[in-house]
Amino acid sequence: MAIAQWLQTNGWPDYYLDISPEKGISPGERWQEALKAAANRCEAVLFLISPDWRDAPWCLAEFLLAKQIGKKVFGILIRPTALDSLPGELTTEWQLCNLVDGEQRKELRVHHDPIVPSTVVSFAEAGLERLRNGLKRAGIDASSFPWPPDTDLQRVPYRGLKPLESEDAAVFFGRDAAIVRGLDALRTMLERGVEGMLVIVGASGAGKSSFLRAGLWPRLAKDDNHFLPLPVIRPGRAVISGVTGLAASLEAAFGTRGAQVSRANVRDKLQAVGRLDGVCKELQGLLGPGSRAAPC
Repeated sequence: MAIAQWLQTNGWPDYYLDISPEKGISPGERWQEALKAAANRCEAVLFLISPDWRDAPWCLAEFLLAKQIGKKVFGILIRPTALDSLPGELTTEWQLCNLVDGEQRKELRVHHDPIVPSTVVSFAEAGLERLRNGLKRAGIDASSFPWPPDTDLQRVPYRGLKPLESEDAAVFFGRDAAIVRGLDALRTMLERGVEGMLVIVGASGAGKSSFLRAGLWPRLAKDDNHFLPLPVIRPGRAVISGVTGLAASLEAAFGTRGAQVSRANVRDKLQAVGRLDGVCKELQGLLGPGSRAAPC
């Protein structure tokens, strides 16, 4: 309840808490199905880690479900808990947030009759600040993107017949559920390493280009520890050498990371290695050691 209160006051009012009268599980609902449905539609899952959480089979099951369906996971330490006693799937992959240790404290009063008496809960302010930054980086809500974009302060929000671009993420609305499903699918693909393609299908004019460019792509760019979205390719009649072909996309991707690689150099690299993988690995190497970002 204290974390939910903190989320509310910091700009994340759309959260799911099972005991909430308005947003939680209502009488007559099947609680297991309600929790699974909530996990499916959420942008991120926050796990409040304590010895009680560690020892509860249902809590572990919820964590494994979130991991299985590709959710962004936040492990939040709210009581002293030995890290080596936690599931390896949590500690080896996800950076935890420590709300236990710290002299500067944030106090929150909670009350929920008859379950929770009036109680003051204290968290480390340094940990809350780290959590705030992590949620901002992970946020897919349109409000987490600037408008107008810094690169085009006079940009108009209505593009006519043109598709919306990454710069328009702040004014792209109405596809939140589809964006969540797309991000979940891509994270699951990266985790399992089996499928290599996600296809977006829809009628002409339904908004596929805008969904990709202003929906998925800017949000993948925020998750730069796992994804490296390349400039969009439109093959035309020359998929490699065209103005918006693969070589132009890779040239731009190298340039944004400080590597001066000409389009001709890119074409030579593609021919030399005989496949795209080699060029992508070189591009991935520019992100620094330990990066898992996959060019897409």
